[in-house]
Amino acid sequence: MNPAVDGRQRLKAVALAAARRGWHVFPLRPGSVEPAVRDWESRATTSIWRIVRCWDAGPFNVGIAVCASGLVVLDLEPAAPGEEPPEAYRLPGVTDGADALAVLLNRHNARLPVETYSVGGPQGRLQYYFEAAAACPPAAPGPLAWKVEVRCTGSYVPAAGSLTTDGPYALVHDADPVLAPAWLRGPDAPGARKSLDSIQRSVV
Repeated sequence: MNPAVDGRQRLKAVALAAARRGWHVFPLRPGSVEPAVRDWESRATTSIWRIVRCWDAGPFNVGIAVCASGLVVLDLEPAAPGEEPPEAYRLPGVTDGADALAVLLNRHNARLPVETYSVGGPQGRLQYYFEAAAACPPAAPGPLAWKVEVRCTGSYVPAAGSLTTDGPYALVHDADPVLAPAWLRGPDAPGARKSLDSIQRSVV
């Protein structure tokens, strides 16, 4: 098979698989994580017809509109070469977002449900997908911790199977997303003892 055609078919399958989960997808530029369309939020879709038509046109990477898909994604980023953590996280072994989150959760006796759907990205990036509560929470006012971002309102993530010049996004754990932990759901969520904001403000 022609490699270009094969690439389109593979990425179309990625988009269709995401749509079958009820996740709203839209095209990213080939080899990139930049949207290939304007107004990507309003154009993200689960329509099989629209997905087939789009990905038959080119080997687009696949973006997932987080809030429209009923998700909250915890994005643990790698550090840039030579980048040092801020003072609050300048501890032995803390080198990236995964380490910083472990420090933060340990301080608050909180747990990360690692059994949820998760994706690995270039340079050790990790993304944990969670089911949002009744409604998508508002975007966090800045990062939750050093190299730890919460993707929700107005955000998107590249789907597992997307290929970039920095490396691929690949499935780490295939499971249904579990309900977002209480510390990601806000103070009004049932059983929530510490909201995302209160944990964030307490970092010293």
